[in-house]
Amino acid sequence: MPGESYARIIALVLGVGAPGLARPLRAGVFLMALRAQFLVNRPTRLSLIKRRAGWMLLGILWASLPAIAPAAAANEPSLIEKGKYISLLADCGACHTRTGGTPFAGGLPMSTPFGVVTSSNITPDPDTGIGNWSDEDFYRAVTDGIGRHREYLYPVMPFTSYTKMTRSDVLAVKAYLFSLKPVYAPRAPNNMSFPFDIRWTLVVWRELYFRPGVYQPNPRRSAEWNRGAYLVEGAGHCGECHSPRNIFGATETQRSLAGGQIGKWLAPNISADPRWGIGDRSVSELVTFLKTGAQKTEGVAFGPMAEVVHDSLRYVSTADLQAIAVFLKSGPERTQGLADQVASRSDLQHGQKLYLDNCATCHQDNGRGIPGVIPNLSANAAVTSAQPNDVIDAVLNGLRGSRSHVTMPGFGGALKNQDIADIANYVRAGWRNNGPTNATPALVASLRTPSSAGGAKSEAASAFDCPMVGVNGIPNILANSNEASYLVGANDTDMGNKINELLYRIRSDHPGVSFASLVNSMIAAYCPVVASQPGLTYAQKRALLARFNNQLVQRVEAMKAGSGDEIIAHVPLAPNIMQSITDAAAEKHETSAKWMAEVLGKATGQK
Repeated sequence: MPGESYARIIALVLGVGAPGLARPLRAGVFLMALRAQFLVNRPTRLSLIKRRAGWMLLGILWASLPAIAPAAAANEPSLIEKGKYISLLADCGACHTRTGGTPFAGGLPMSTPFGVVTSSNITPDPDTGIGNWSDEDFYRAVTDGIGRHREYLYPVMPFTSYTKMTRSDVLAVKAYLFSLKPVYAPRAPNNMSFPFDIRWTLVVWRELYFRPGVYQPNPRRSAEWNRGAYLVEGAGHCGECHSPRNIFGATETQRSLAGGQIGKWLAPNISADPRWGIGDRSVSELVTFLKTGAQKTEGVAFGPMAEVVHDSLRYVSTADLQAIAVFLKSGPERTQGLADQVASRSDLQHGQKLYLDNCATCHQDNGRGIPGVIPNLSANAAVTSAQPNDVIDAVLNGLRGSRSHVTMPGFGGALKNQDIADIANYVRAGWRNNGPTNATPALVASLRTPSSAGGAKSEAASAFDCPMVGVNGIPNILANSNEASYLVGANDTDMGNKINELLYRIRSDHPGVSFASLVNSMIAAYCPVVASQPGLTYAQKRALLARFNNQLVQRVEAMKAGSGDEIIAHVPLAPNIMQSITDAAAEKHETSAKWMAEVLGKATGQK
């Protein structure tokens, strides 16, 4: 019957009863069935018109299939779970989540030698995220560095490594991201210097330094080694941090994994070199360090690496971590020449005295620490690396605790630049260590931040959501920790007088500074001091910070701040409150800041 013929054609076109039918095969079956139906039933003119209309309808249905089928497959729990694992392994959330923001909603400013790039929203929001992106859009952006509108992406996005990822892995990540709750979060503009703000100039960079292509397994190596190579060079993008870069910001392939600089931090040499790299470490030692961020001969991960362990590597399977270790140990050895020795004998003696006075209580006078609680400084690869930057930063700003390891306080407010340089040199050369004694007061000064005196990087300050001073912050707002601590116990009158003294002193030292910068920088310096106060509840700390903020704003207004200044009071909010604000703003399709402004406007009777 003709009706049965049509039913069979439709079934074949739609793949009913043949879910495994490949798309090209289905297309061929469709054309053959169409031809057979035409020959068997020679049409009249009227029936031909009707049938053409039917074929047009089927064509529309067929065209819609590619959009329907992937969506159904993308909802498979196993695919979403795979995508979640790969996104953790690739540490996508680290760059696409601003401090205190909703995961994957972007907004994180990332400084480069060429300007500031702000990460994008990769939640499935259709307007500000990737909700309207096709599989091809996503795959091209991740592996080829070309955005949905065919714009070149800045290589801050590590597509130079992700290009080695398989299509199935990349689309699994997309499936996971599309399973998340959409977040309305418009992207802040980048702030790149000329000519790097012109994206088409990247065509030259790409031609010189970008080599696209999926990782090809080495048949002469084991499956484990190839898995490790795929992870290190692809999804894990280890070389993006642990390789030096040239003046154009491209990684130096001939010195890959020899160590690189990330802002003020130095990512160490992780090549197979036994002296400067990880060549003399066992696979099990490396796996322990990657999984936990601590190992007795490797030390404790801190800075960006501690974040990688916390946000990514601790979720990675032991088998994958072992594959990474196997690959790294079998790679080329990238050696580094010995750095200059600059510390004198008297400097080292002074450093030893300072160490015994300030550090030995925890790390012991022999530098061995307390296993599992206090990191060892003797025979610690992190201490003896080629450059002393990371040791200096630890002394300046302290270290957040990790698992069983306790938090280390910062000494930036208590010790001078020469003192910190001497301590760093002493621990790098003392006991069984043979690191170069190349820490200098000038290097310490360059690594100091506005938060060094107040300890803004302490665990307490992080838990209290203390704001960090950005690139425009004023250094040394509070000259030392004693000055900051005085403000905690002062009554309203004394606090007001002290704030006035600070304001006039800072304005004298920084002529032309805006009042907004004064307020924001002072709160950023004072907040960590409040956060670290013992015996106070969270509410009491918030009240203390609010009192300081009110006093500060009153003094600034009294100094007749210019009408063009915008002063923002940084008052920490509990994470659940901040999430509620974000959710409420998303429902209104607005940013959190705009939503809060509207709520405050209504509360004060203003539009």
